Amino acid sequence: MLRFRPPKQTNVIDIYDDHAASWWDFSNPIFEPLHAMVPARAAYLDRACIDVDDKVVVDVGAGGGYVSGLLAKRGARVLGIDVARQALLAGKTTLAPYAPQLAFAEASALSLPVADDSADVVVNTDVMVHLPLALGGARRAIAEAARVLKPGGIFWFSTINDTWLARFVLISLGEDLLGVIHKGTHEPSTFISPASMTTMCRDVGLELVASEGLGPVGVARNDHGRLALRMGRLPTTAVMWQGHALKL
Repeated sequence: MLRFRPPKQTNVIDIYDDHAASWWDFSNPIFEPLHAMVPARAAYLDRACIDVDDKVVVDVGAGGGYVSGLLAKRGARVLGIDVARQALLAGKTTLAPYAPQLAFAEASALSLPVADDSADVVVNTDVMVHLPLALGGARRAIAEAARVLKPGGIFWFSTINDTWLARFVLISLGEDLLGVIHKGTHEPSTFISPASMTTMCRDVGLELVASEGLGPVGVARNDHGRLALRMGRLPTTAVMWQGHALKL
């Protein structure tokens, strides 16, 4: 892979805790792109007819609660899980009005503090590419999702495809040349192709039923009046993609 300015380390996730005070400040360049994804997440739920009202949902890698908040607003009973304690605190504080149906817990995607066959939906948005392969990576996270899901439950995810284009766009351009992504955020060996996802899901009793491309579809003015990328469905899964699987 072409790297213009190699980082000292990859898979850097400390920034999400170190900058936790800015999770809900969408002028922050670290968090603005993540928040811009929320409408695209909501649109996928609608297209896939995934109803979360009064459902038990585990949001893995919840961070400051963008997706957890989206789900709670739709009536879900949500447990947001992350290893970033300060990020969780930011979510708990900002989303306090939803406290009766929204809780947060500090834990790893690789060992969920949730009982077997207890969740209707497990969410894993942009988390699997940050899990160390030495500890089981995406494969172990998917197995954990399958364990806690009820039969017929939904595993909803988004990730990065294992392609040269994804590596070029997100790392060579995004991290090295343009600097719009924090250097070292991504480790290309953790990127996941649809074929690999299908296999990993089937190995633990999940069946991939839908997927689609995800990424910039235009620009719009954000809450601060600045132009920002607008995210949505793309005709290609070559860079980022999302989908869902059912527990058989």
